[in-house]
Amino acid sequence: MPQLICSVAEHAASFEGFKGFLLIWMSYAAFAYVVLTGASIATFIYYYVYPTYDKWRFKSNPKYPSPTYVLGEVVLGGLLAPPWVTLMSSMHLFLISNGTLRHHCDTPQSIGYKLFSAAIVLLVQDLYEWGWHYLGHRFDSLWVLHRHHHRFYNPTPFGTIADYPLDNFMRSLYPVVVYAVSYSLIGMPLDIDMLYFATAFVTIIWGMYLHTGHELSFLPYDHPVFNTSFQHYAHHAVSVKNKPYHTGNFVKWWDMFAGSLYTGTQVIPALEDQKLGNRSLEKWEKEVQPNLPD
Repeated sequence: MPQLICSVAEHAASFEGFKGFLLIWMSYAAFAYVVLTGASIATFIYYYVYPTYDKWRFKSNPKYPSPTYVLGEVVLGGLLAPPWVTLMSSMHLFLISNGTLRHHCDTPQSIGYKLFSAAIVLLVQDLYEWGWHYLGHRFDSLWVLHRHHHRFYNPTPFGTIADYPLDNFMRSLYPVVVYAVSYSLIGMPLDIDMLYFATAFVTIIWGMYLHTGHELSFLPYDHPVFNTSFQHYAHHAVSVKNKPYHTGNFVKWWDMFAGSLYTGTQVIPALEDQKLGNRSLEKWEKEVQPNLPD
C-alpha cells in the first residue's frame, strides 16, 4: 500500500538546502490555506451568512458576532495561522525528502499497524494539545499569549486556529511529540500517513466543529467521551486565567482527570435554552432576525 506522505516527500527531493525547505513550507502553507481556510469559509457561509431559525435554535450563544469581530478571527486564524501550524511538519517533510528521516517511511504497511498508529496519534496529539492549552490558562507568561484567542468569546469557524504565532508553533510540534512517544513505547516510528491524517482530523474537522458555535442535534452537548461545541463555547466564554475549563480538543478524559470540566450555569446549551422558551420562532422573527449583521 503506497504511503501518500512519503510520495509527496519523494517528489520534493529536488528541493535542496534552506531554499528547498522554504519551498516545501510555503507549499504546505498554501495547502493549509486551501483546506483549512477554505473549509472555514464554507462552514461560515452555511451557519452565518445564511442563518435560519432552525440553525439559530442550536446556536450556543443566541447572538451573532459583528463583522469587525469576525474580521479579527479571519486575520488571526485564516491569514496568519497556516504558515505557523505547518512549520514543523514542513521541516519533517524536508528531512524525509533529503534522506535524513527517510526511515520514517519504513514502517509495516498492514491495516493493523495503520489502525494502531492512528489510535496512538489521536491519543498522544490530543493529550499534548490539551496539556499546552491547559498550561496556557495556568501560567501568567503563557496566558499573556493565549488570552488573545479568548477575545473571540462567540466563536465562528475562523476561530479554529485563531491564536498568536507561538501558540500555533507549539501546535505544529505534533510530529516531534508523537515520534518521541512512539520511539519510547515501541522503538520505531508510527505510520506516517496516519500521523498526518489523524492529526488533520482532530485539528481541522473536529476543531472546526468545536468552533462552529452551533450544537449538533444528534450529539449530546454533555457527551461522556467527546468534547462538544457547546463545551468549547463555554471554554471561550468563561475559561480565563487560572480557570481552565474544557481545554481538551477531541476527548474530555484529560479534563476529567484534571478536574477542569465546566459544570456552571453562567452559560447554558441551546437545547436547555429551548426548554426555557428562549428559542421560539417569534423571538427569532422579532428580535434576532431584524438585528442580524449586514
